[in-house]
Amino acid sequence: MDKFAGKYNNSCVALFEFLKLLSSGSADHKSVIKLLNEHLDSELSSAHVTLHKYLNTLKIFGIQVKKDNNRFYLLNSPYKIDLTAEDLEAAAILRKYLNELPDSKDKAQAEQFFKDLEIRYNENTRKLSELTKPVETEGLSFCTAELSEQIKQCEKYCEDKYQLNITYINKKNAEEKLMFCSPVETICRKGKICLCVYKHSGSQIMEIPLSRIKSIDRLPVPAANNPLTTTVIFKIKGRLAKNYRLREWEILKEIEPDGSLVIKNTNEDFDILLRRLMRYGPCCVVSSPKILREMMKELIDETLAHYK
Repeated sequence: MDKFAGKYNNSCVALFEFLKLLSSGSADHKSVIKLLNEHLDSELSSAHVTLHKYLNTLKIFGIQVKKDNNRFYLLNSPYKIDLTAEDLEAAAILRKYLNELPDSKDKAQAEQFFKDLEIRYNENTRKLSELTKPVETEGLSFCTAELSEQIKQCEKYCEDKYQLNITYINKKNAEEKLMFCSPVETICRKGKICLCVYKHSGSQIMEIPLSRIKSIDRLPVPAANNPLTTTVIFKIKGRLAKNYRLREWEILKEIEPDGSLVIKNTNEDFDILLRRLMRYGPCCVVSSPKILREMMKELIDETLAHYK
């Protein structure tokens, strides 16, 4: 009995050592066989048989191991991590920027960290990861000295508080447009550094990615001292109201008797907000301002025209 107990103990230790070896990233076939021989004191032919037994044992416990080009790779882990869609989006942005860095030891370690993180995704996180769209950064790189200088200049415009004339590329038709506005702040939105401005024509907040700005002219006219804000009131109805999550710049104004939510949105770019509200379909109604209601109607008419 003691003889078998010792054998079982050695087998368990060898199995955990095998798992530890795989957790480091990958393991070549020769290293795995050497490990089994050290722990089991077996002949080479027996180690190959034992290896298949261990692989089947791990499979029974839900741990998948892949063999490719004579190397073994761990596809998942016994330790699971539950991440949200926001967590995955943040990780995707960091990985996008990581690709811009020159090859180095730090970059290799960071890449290995994300690989180790993926291995530990639980089932729900893995599904979310597959549904997450690639992050669009429009060529943004933190290593670009030109971008860093552009950010500093935009921040100075915001501090000086003078009105601006900005020439930028319109995303909708790729044409150059001139805008008279007042600077508000520089922000990072979904991987893009933007200059947030108050557009005097239309009285709305706009977020312009720095990559689309062609030129900025500072006018000798001070911007208003009062905070420049735009407020949108909209209603969320039906099933969407039960699952709707408020953004940082939104507050809940009222819950109506039928369960509908009346939401106040402050300082979100009208174009970005419209695209989001359009996805909600008949479950969303814009109450004010009137200009946004008209913009939404035009956007709906344009969309319907494509199906005629």
